[in-house]
Amino acid sequence: MRELIVPAADLLLGARCAGCGGPALLLCRACGDIVRPDPREVWPRPVPAQLTRPTRVRPVAAGDNSGVLRRVVLAWKEQGVSRLTDVLAHHLAAAVVPHLHGSSPVALVPVPTSRRSRRERGCDLVDDVARSAARLLVDVGIDTVTVQALTYARTTADQAGLDAMSRHDNLAGAFVARPRKGMSPRRIVVVDDIFTTGATAVEAVRALTAAGRRPVGIAVIAATPRRS
Repeated sequence: MRELIVPAADLLLGARCAGCGGPALLLCRACGDIVRPDPREVWPRPVPAQLTRPTRVRPVAAGDNSGVLRRVVLAWKEQGVSRLTDVLAHHLAAAVVPHLHGSSPVALVPVPTSRRSRRERGCDLVDDVARSAARLLVDVGIDTVTVQALTYARTTADQAGLDAMSRHDNLAGAFVARPRKGMSPRRIVVVDDIFTTGATAVEAVRALTAAGRRPVGIAVIAATPRRS
C-alpha cells in the first residue's frame, strides 16, 4: 500500500524526502537509515574553560552536520518542515542518553531562541524538539522534563557568518538564568540543534553555572565537522 501512497502524495502534494528530494511523505527509507543517530563527544578546540571547571560538561552530538542529516536539519530550520521535529527528536534523545546516571531524573534546558528567530520561524524550534525528545525519554522510563531556565540578558548579532572568536564574543554574557524556587535533584542537560563552535552552548553552561545549576552535559542533534 505504501508503494502506492507515496507516489500519489508526491504527484498531488509534491511530497519530497527532506534528505534526497525523492518521493516520500517525509524521509525515504534510505535517508532514514543514513541519518540514524550515532552519539559521540564533540569537544571544541580549544576547549573552553567553562566546559572543564569546576566539573566537566561533555558535549555530545547524535551525528555530523553534513550530507543527508544537514539537508534534513536545513529543511526543518529554514524551509519550515516542522514535521521533522519528531524525526530529529530521536537524535536529540540519543544525545541525552550518554549523560544519564542510573535512575536520576533529568531536566533538558534548551538554549534560548532570539526574538528575531522566533519571529522569522513562527515558533521556538529548539524548545519544540527538546519537548519531543523529553517525551521519547519518558516513554522508555526516564524521568525527564523540559525547563526554559534561560533567557536573553541583552540583544546579540546574528551568529551566521561570524568566525569562532566573534561568535563567542557576540554571546559572552548574553544569557541569564531565570529565577527559581528551591533546589532540583535533576541532572541538567543543555540542548541545542547544531554545535558549530560551541559558543551558544558554552554561554548557556556559563549562565546556569553562575546561578548554581551546573549542567552535566550538552546534547545536540548534529555537530559541524571541524576543518583540519
